[in-house]
Amino acid sequence: MTRAGVEILQDDEEADIASFMLNACGLESHDFFFHERNLTRENFEKNYDILVNMVHNRSFRRAPYFVFGYFTLLTGAKISEKIRREILEAADWKHEEGYWHDEEFAAKRRAYLEDFREKIRIHKPGQKLHPARFSYSFKDFKNSQVVIGINQFQDFCDYGKIHSVKYINLDGWNLKSIPVEIFELTNLKSLSLEFKQLERIPDEISNLKSLKYLVLDYNDLRALPEGMGDLFSLKELSIAHNDINHLPKSLKDLKNLNYICVRGTGIIQAPVFLKGFKYDGLAQTLTL
Repeated sequence: MTRAGVEILQDDEEADIASFMLNACGLESHDFFFHERNLTRENFEKNYDILVNMVHNRSFRRAPYFVFGYFTLLTGAKISEKIRREILEAADWKHEEGYWHDEEFAAKRRAYLEDFREKIRIHKPGQKLHPARFSYSFKDFKNSQVVIGINQFQDFCDYGKIHSVKYINLDGWNLKSIPVEIFELTNLKSLSLEFKQLERIPDEISNLKSLKYLVLDYNDLRALPEGMGDLFSLKELSIAHNDINHLPKSLKDLKNLNYICVRGTGIIQAPVFLKGFKYDGLAQTLTL
């Protein structure tokens, strides 16, 4: 395997198969990788038989099942129970257990596969989910301080273990609001809430004084609360692909903040209150 990360499409074989499937749907792979949502349910289902044949022609490999499952979640397309079972089998951790020498990578890969399998298991036609993405490195991953997916999050809450968590990734679960338990986690360092249906961020976000990384990409946000200025530990903020047209002025108070990603938003230039600011010798960087 030549894998750059734990996620699907970060392996050479998976990327090649994704390109073949996209071409079968009449799409340029380059466009998809930069604009994932241009693959529709209608397009996927119209070419369903062709894509299934592509999977079964390579049934001795696991990669085609990963890619097919990825596209199924992304588009909300219907799938047969037979191929659902095949995807679940292909994504079972038993096939990779003991393969990865890097313990941190192995732990992250296992958590990713478990999240992916759960989404495949509950998938229904018309329901768009998305596999988790790992935007940042988790040094403490194997020390039970990381929560991936809504089921694990609920388990940690039910068993009283949630307050020891430092990293939370709830990408792709279509939550319409942030679980209130999160705002009690004063030691939380990283929070990723991509591919959801969030329309607002509550003022309680200001409670997360230890938060260093906040990822809110692909939501339905129109604004950020001024309370963001109380996240004094924040280093990186990503709000890509939201309907946000301006940033709260309180961000100027964040002396550790050195990266803001606003791709796909209505923000086309750095706000005046951020221009020219330098903290700890680093110029503020606004990535458009």
